[in-house]
Amino acid sequence: MQIVPVFTIVGWAISALALLMLAPIAYCLLKGDTELALSFCISALVTLFVGGGMILAMRRDFTSLGRRETFLAATLIWITVPAFAGLPFYLSDAIPSATNAYFEALSGFTTNGATIIADVAAQPRAILLWRSLLQWTGGFSVLVFLSILAGALNLPGTNPLTRALAKSTRRPVTQRLGYAILSLFKIYTLLTAICILALWFSGMTAFDAVCYGFGTLSTGGFMTGNADGILFSNRAIEVVLMIFMVIAAINFSFHWSFFNGDRRSYFNDPEYRYLLAVIVFGSLCVFLLMSIQSDMPILVNLRYAVFNTVSAVTTTGYNMPPVTDAGAPYWPPGALLVILLLMTIGGCTVSTAGGIKLMRISILAKLAGSEISRLSYPSSVSVIKYGNQKVEREQLLAAWVFFLLYFISIVLVTLLLSFDGLDMQSAMTLAVTNLATAGSAAQALIPEVVMGEGKFIGYDALPRFSKWIICVTMLIGRLEFLAVLSLLNPAIWRR
Repeated sequence: MQIVPVFTIVGWAISALALLMLAPIAYCLLKGDTELALSFCISALVTLFVGGGMILAMRRDFTSLGRRETFLAATLIWITVPAFAGLPFYLSDAIPSATNAYFEALSGFTTNGATIIADVAAQPRAILLWRSLLQWTGGFSVLVFLSILAGALNLPGTNPLTRALAKSTRRPVTQRLGYAILSLFKIYTLLTAICILALWFSGMTAFDAVCYGFGTLSTGGFMTGNADGILFSNRAIEVVLMIFMVIAAINFSFHWSFFNGDRRSYFNDPEYRYLLAVIVFGSLCVFLLMSIQSDMPILVNLRYAVFNTVSAVTTTGYNMPPVTDAGAPYWPPGALLVILLLMTIGGCTVSTAGGIKLMRISILAKLAGSEISRLSYPSSVSVIKYGNQKVEREQLLAAWVFFLLYFISIVLVTLLLSFDGLDMQSAMTLAVTNLATAGSAAQALIPEVVMGEGKFIGYDALPRFSKWIICVTMLIGRLEFLAVLSLLNPAIWRR
């Protein structure tokens, strides 16, 4: 195990976070809020001191980065960065609890969107901007992580960015990482800027457009208010959000190829077609169930069905709960189950979306079809392909193991939350949404979470043990399970 590259990368990540705090500091000074600016300044200095110290302590270049080191670095980044990112929440008294501050920061950095803040609208705008920046940075970080580790995670299909990184192995790994980060950052920033401008032209204020632009491209789901009025004030905003949620859920290596001259990049891999098919089929299912189980007009049902389906599949977590004529939110049970299933499926690989991912679902579906065919033709030899490529045995096994671990995790998290006092329905909904990094949707999907004899709405009233369980759930859901669980295998440390 090489400790130098691990702590160097973690140190750079922490230092970059300190620089990111300059944005809310500048906003505070612009608005004359010196007290809040001081909280961010202290947080930035502490963060830079720790991150810079780690870099200086490991002043040696390294030319290789093994799978163990990469998994460990990624896990440490997603654990330590939220600890420093939560300092402004804690020092400013926006979130006076250390556990709650870490929960909020981790939720942002994992692009989960679950918020501990009961009254979001009452928070200073600099705090809201910081939450949005956290999820935008977390979305970009996971793109870099998945692009570099596509081979290590046994993901079939084409990944031109990964191949480009591997071309020049003689260069130091820091240069290759820099190339990956810069290439993705340009595309990620460009798409975010287009989304922000489109939201602004559609009627959002500049501040809300920036925050929701960050939240949409990262499929994060943080909102700037307590209600959905900002999102759904006009149809143009809904359309823009749906378009960019889909763009964010498409494999970013396709975007990378497109911007680097390959105009047919989206046609070389079937995953984006699966994404569109799931959105169409899911919207139809939700629409039919809502039409049967509610008395709302057909066009209203269609509007709710399409938006919520797109938000669920991309695991963004923006929620537009159907409202009955009586003025109360109402989710038909059948539609609710479909929404949870769509969140579990998720978007494309190497995207900011969570869930199992469509590539793995399609491979497992083809494997199931192959096994059913063998019942009729026992001696037949079937070859499972993804696109034009043969799926190797190791890739089939990896997809099946991931699928199994995913549902075992849902069961375990549900049981642990239930042991802490939640009813089974609420516990399962919280487990499914947070494992899929769509925690912001849970509050709308559970009108009343039951806790003993009391009832409450939101994450802020959860017991401390449940909050830490959800934190772990966010982490393993964001890092694709294997990166975290592999570190628990003693064999990987003996190599």
